[in-house]
Amino acid sequence: MTFRAKPVVKRTTKSSWESRDRRNFYLNLGFGLVVALAILILLVAIGLSYYNDNLASVGSVNGQTISKADLRERALIETWRLKEAQSRVRTETVAGRLTPAQADVQDQIIGQQRQQIVAISLERLIDNRIQADLATQEGVAISDADIDARLVEEATTREARHVWLIEVKPTVDAGAVEPTSAQVAAAKSKAEAAVRDLLGGKTWDEIAKAVSTDTSTAPQAGDLGWLNADDSQVDEAFLTAAFAAPLDTPSVVIPGEDGVFRIGRVTEISAEAVDGAYQAKLANDKVDMVKYREVVRGDVIRQKLEDKIVADAIKPGAQRQVAQIYVSAATAALPADAVKVRHILYSPKDDPAAAQAGDIPDTDPAWTQARTDADAAYAKLLTDLTQFDTIARAESDEQSARGEAGTGGVLSAYVSADGSYVESFSIPILAAKPTDGQLLPPIKTEFGYHIVQVLNHRPDLAAIKTKVDGGSDFAQLARDLSEGAEATRGGDLGWIAKGQLPEALMAGIFGATVGKTSDVVVVADDGSYLFNVAAEEQRTPAGRQLERIRFAAFGDWYALKKAAVIIVRDDAITNATG
Repeated sequence: MTFRAKPVVKRTTKSSWESRDRRNFYLNLGFGLVVALAILILLVAIGLSYYNDNLASVGSVNGQTISKADLRERALIETWRLKEAQSRVRTETVAGRLTPAQADVQDQIIGQQRQQIVAISLERLIDNRIQADLATQEGVAISDADIDARLVEEATTREARHVWLIEVKPTVDAGAVEPTSAQVAAAKSKAEAAVRDLLGGKTWDEIAKAVSTDTSTAPQAGDLGWLNADDSQVDEAFLTAAFAAPLDTPSVVIPGEDGVFRIGRVTEISAEAVDGAYQAKLANDKVDMVKYREVVRGDVIRQKLEDKIVADAIKPGAQRQVAQIYVSAATAALPADAVKVRHILYSPKDDPAAAQAGDIPDTDPAWTQARTDADAAYAKLLTDLTQFDTIARAESDEQSARGEAGTGGVLSAYVSADGSYVESFSIPILAAKPTDGQLLPPIKTEFGYHIVQVLNHRPDLAAIKTKVDGGSDFAQLARDLSEGAEATRGGDLGWIAKGQLPEALMAGIFGATVGKTSDVVVVADDGSYLFNVAAEEQRTPAGRQLERIRFAAFGDWYALKKAAVIIVRDDAITNATG
C-alpha cells in the first residue's frame, strides 16, 4: 500500500495594517484628529461668542454697522456721566443751592435715564454718525483744541446766583387780548415806584409781597432760587440783568419781550469752579480716555452744527405776515353733521346739579318757571340775536358761562352723534339739521331748558379756502372757526421767519402767493392749517420770534436730515432697560 505524504500548508504572515505599530499609529492619529476637531469647535465657539458679544450688529446708519462693542463702550461712558451728574446734585444740595425737592426731581431724571441707558446710548451713536456726515457737508471742522475746551467745560461748575423777582404785569380788560397803552404805562409806573421804595429803605419782602403780580413767587417774596445764566425758564433780558447786577442791589425796571416789567435782586453768588480732578476720576474709574474723547468729539460736532444752523436762521431774510385757521385732527375726524354751539341754560331753582340728580321732580313748579324763562329769552333773541352773549353771561345757570370772564355759553366740544354731551341735548340738535347761525327753540334735558344757537358745522378748510379766495373775510372766519389761541386775533400770527415754525408749516407759508391763502397743510396727529399771507419783507428776527428760532431751528432742521437716513435699530436693544 502506497502512502502519500499530506502536504504542509504554509501560514501567511499578518498584513501590515494589522501590525501593532500601524494600529497604534492610526489610534494616535484618530485621537489627534478628535482633539484637533474639539479645539476647532472650541475656537469656533469662542469666535462666535466673541462675535456675538462684540461684533454683532445692534443697528446701522446708511449700512454702516454699529456693533455691540460700540454700544457697550458708549453705555459705560454715559453711565459714568450719570454718576458724575448725581454726585454734583448731592454737592449742590449740601451747599444749599438745590432744595431737597429740586434734588429729588434731578435724581428722578437721572434714574429714568439710567433705566434707558442702552437705548439712549444707541440713539446717541446713531446721531453721532449722522452728524459727523452733516458736519462735513456743512463745512464744520473739529480740532483737538475744541475737544480739550469741551472737557474743561464738562469739568466746570458754572456760576450760579440766588435771584429774587418782583414782576408787574399790565392788566387786560375782560375779553381783550392785549393791554391798552395806558395799562402798559400804569404797570411800568408801578414797577418804577417799587424801585424807588426799595432804594428809599423799604424791605424787599415788603415790596415783593405787596406789588408783584407773579402769584407763584410773590408769597415767597419773589424767591426764584439759584439760577444759571442760560436758564430757559426765565425771561432772557431779566436773567442777563441779574447776572450783571451788583450783590444785594435792586435792578432797574427791566421790560420783557412778553410785556411784563420786572425788578431783580441777587443775594448770593456761587463762582464758577473747575474740577481739576475730573480726568483723574475718569482714569480711576477705568474709563478709556481715547474713547471718551471720541464721545466728546461727537458732542462738539453737534454743538457746532447747532451754532451754524441757528446763526444762518437768525440772519436778516424774507419774513411773511401771516394769519391762520387751525382745525385739530380730532375735529377734522368728526362726522359732517357735527356742529359747534352756544347755549343758555335755565334750570329749575337755578340749580342744574339738583335737577340732574333728580332732586327736583318734574311736577315741581320750578320746571314750569324754567320753561317760561327760556321761552321769554327765546322770543327776545328771535328779534335780536346779537343779545345772545349778553343774556348768556347774565342769566345762564351754567356758571362757566357767566360774567365777563365766562364763555358766554360757547361749548368747547362739537355736538355729534358719538360726542360727550347727553343724548337729550345732542339728539334734538342734530335732528333739526340746522344751518350755521340758526337759533333753536328751547330743548329740555335733565339739567333744564337750553336755548341753542348753532355757530358752525365742522370746518372744511378746503371750502374755507374757496370762500376766502372768493372775497370772504379771513379774520372773521378765523375768529369763528379756528381752534388756535390766535383765533381771537383773527388768526394773526404776526411776522413769520424761516425756521420759526416746523418745516411742514413753513413750506405752506412760504409756498403761498403773497396776498393769497396757502394750500391746506395737514400734519399727522396734529391737525390742518390754512394760512393767509398778507405781506413779505426783509426783516431781522427779534424778540420772541428770535427765541423761538434759537430754540427750534436746529431741531427742526436735524429732524428732516435724520428722517432721510436709513436707520436700523435692534428692537431688543431699543426696548432694553439698564
